[in-house]
Amino acid sequence: MRNGARVAAAAVLSLLAAGTAMAQPADMLELKLALGVADTQFNLTTGSIFQLAEQFGFYEKHGVKVTIVPLDGTPQAVAALNAGAVDIADIGIDTALRLRAENDLPIRGFVATGRGAAFLIATKSDIETVEDLAGRSHAIADNGSLDHTLTEAVLRSYGVATDAPDFVAIGAPDVRIQALAAGRIDATTVSYGTYLSINNPPGIHVLVEPDDFSERAPALSNFVAALDTTIDTKGEAIQRFTTALIDASRAMANDPERWIAAITEGRPDITPENIRLTSDLVQTRWCVNGCVSPVEVTKTVDFSYENPEFADVTKVSPDDIIDQSFVTKALDELGEFEGETIDVR
Repeated sequence: MRNGARVAAAAVLSLLAAGTAMAQPADMLELKLALGVADTQFNLTTGSIFQLAEQFGFYEKHGVKVTIVPLDGTPQAVAALNAGAVDIADIGIDTALRLRAENDLPIRGFVATGRGAAFLIATKSDIETVEDLAGRSHAIADNGSLDHTLTEAVLRSYGVATDAPDFVAIGAPDVRIQALAAGRIDATTVSYGTYLSINNPPGIHVLVEPDDFSERAPALSNFVAALDTTIDTKGEAIQRFTTALIDASRAMANDPERWIAAITEGRPDITPENIRLTSDLVQTRWCVNGCVSPVEVTKTVDFSYENPEFADVTKVSPDDIIDQSFVTKALDELGEFEGETIDVR
């Protein structure tokens, strides 16, 4: 089955390249993108679109060369962005709010890659309730990373103190889930697809299911952001990048087999059955309209300020951390998406 998927993926890529080669702009602009994941494997969520847009030629089609810089968590991605080591970074919206409020850092998001987190909390079987997480080791990528902040949101929704678990920063999702499977930690927060990679070892179970997690965490948690100075100097490259991501997301939404073939090729550690299960979960979550509608951004900002840790953070308007112009122009170019999606605009 995997050999067949490799052939299918190669065929799709060849057809796409042939169909888009004449359409690409004559000039090729460049961007460096920081991702808060230390490994370069396909993320089994809609976040995989960063690599898929490269694999299937969407960056080339829209005239932008993207260099992906994998880093260990959101804090490192922000540091790289602030230092000028990268042009754009996928970061938490709550992080952007703090950077604006506490450091007066001129940073704005302009597109996102996922809405409705397909995360879950997996634990040892003796942890039967969320309250039982108190005092137990809970692996995260890093303090302030996306999985960490979303877990804190879920804990608050259950009325559990955010410092109840013993959070341990150990890096990438695959490392965390393998540590849980080996019994070295008690719990971790990972994507549904990452959890499936361990193939249900004894003594491990899902404590908070993906649908429950999504209802309790903000629907929009991350966006791709840049400093205002970069938006001014590399606006055309950012526009092409935004259009490429949305175009690629629509391709995945319209043809799930394309994503399945790519993941089967890129993640041989995941069984074909589990890949299809993951595909069913993410099917309507692709950011076919950019996932940064004013309504959703405002919801996430309001949600962030409901966090007790934001009690002393100066109120920042959603308009101060978002630039809608890139998605607006991309949608004008690509037209209306026709299909089932939760990314309504």
